[in-house]
Amino acid sequence: MTDFVTAYNKEAAYVSSQFVRSTSAKADYRQRIIQIRVVTTYNLNDTENEFIKQVMPGMMMDLLKSQPLAKKLIEAGIKFEITYFTQSLSEISVVTIDKKKLEELDKVKSNSLNEPGFNNPGKNEPASQLDMMLVTLNKSLPFTDKSSGMIIFKVDQNSTGDLVYHVHTPKALEAPVKTKAGIELMRSEMLRYGNLQKIMHEFSRFNISAIKYVYYDLKGKKLNEVRLTAADIQQ
Repeated sequence: MTDFVTAYNKEAAYVSSQFVRSTSAKADYRQRIIQIRVVTTYNLNDTENEFIKQVMPGMMMDLLKSQPLAKKLIEAGIKFEITYFTQSLSEISVVTIDKKKLEELDKVKSNSLNEPGFNNPGKNEPASQLDMMLVTLNKSLPFTDKSSGMIIFKVDQNSTGDLVYHVHTPKALEAPVKTKAGIELMRSEMLRYGNLQKIMHEFSRFNISAIKYVYYDLKGKKLNEVRLTAADIQQ
């Protein structure tokens, strides 16, 4: 436990991104738990907090599973307790990862690798770090935005390199989404909030320069789309 905590905190000193402000770990030897604290860059009322609750546990499990020492500790009965906070230190979510959770992760089979639009030349293994991130992300979907009822059911990268969110539209919003005025209003609302800048900054290292939202009705018929470039988002 000590070796993991020491190594984690040494690396954590250099961890900073558009999503994570800081992170640290400590060991509770009596309870046999390693507690990891992650302070995000989000505020308490940001809609992304619900997304964090769904997505981050899976991503953290994949991360721990990929580290030999962490996996060895989990197999030996050590638990990992990860707590996510807003930037003002309000708690967003707590997830505990143990041997049972890790076994459940191993049983999950993602269909994303075989779906059209997922840029991966192989069918069994992710081809890049981006592909691995997308596989993990898709395991945590669907995600429903409580304010609008929109449902993100898949995220992938298209042939031109855009990061693409595939979204089911509730029936009440189908008509507005089909119109130019409706889609322009949605575009304006997206740009009004600064969270797209965080997403673009994080994915720019994968040479992604645009984010696209493709909207479908509940039967899967395409209704419309919004494409936002890095230049749009930085305005």
